Amino acid sequence: MTSTSLTVAASGRELASTAPRTGPIPHPAFHHVLKGAVLQSDWAARALCNASATAEVFASGIDAESLEELMQMQHAALQRLFTLQSSWLQDWKSWIQYSDLIKGANTTFKFVEREGNIVAQCVQLLSKQSADLIGLQENIDVDYSYWINQKLSEKRKSLSIAEN
Repeated sequence: MTSTSLTVAASGRELASTAPRTGPIPHPAFHHVLKGAVLQSDWAARALCNASATAEVFASGIDAESLEELMQMQHAALQRLFTLQSSWLQDWKSWIQYSDLIKGANTTFKFVEREGNIVAQCVQLLSKQSADLIGLQENIDVDYSYWINQKLSEKRKSLSIAEN
C-alpha cells in the first residue's frame, strides 16, 4: 500500500532562519564593517538617483524660480557650514586653554594620565566634528533630493499635460 502526502515547503527565507547554523559564527566586528558598507552603498544609490533626476530636470530646461531656489539652498548650506565652523573654532579654543591649564606632573603615572586625557578630548572633538559634517551632508542630500524630485514631478506633469 502506498500513501501520498502533500508537503508544503517553506520559503527560502523561512528555511534559512530555521536551518541550524553550520560553520563558524562571524565576529561582531564583521557586522559592524558590513553596516558601514551598506550605509555607504545606500548613500551612493541616493546620490545616483539625485544625479539622474538633476540631469532630467536640467535637460528640459530650468526656470528662473528654480534657479533662485537652488541658490537659496546653497546659501543655506553655506550658512550652516559657517555656523558649524564657528562652533568648532570655539571648541578648539577651549581645548587649547584646557590643555594649557594642565601643568606638569610629578610622577610618570600622572603625566601619562593627563596627556591621555588631553589626547582623548582631542579625539572626541575630531569625532564630533566629523559627525557634524556628515550630518550636514546627509541633511543637504535629503533636502536636495526632496527639491529635485518635486521639480522632476512638476516637469513630468507639465509634459504629460502638454502631450494631451
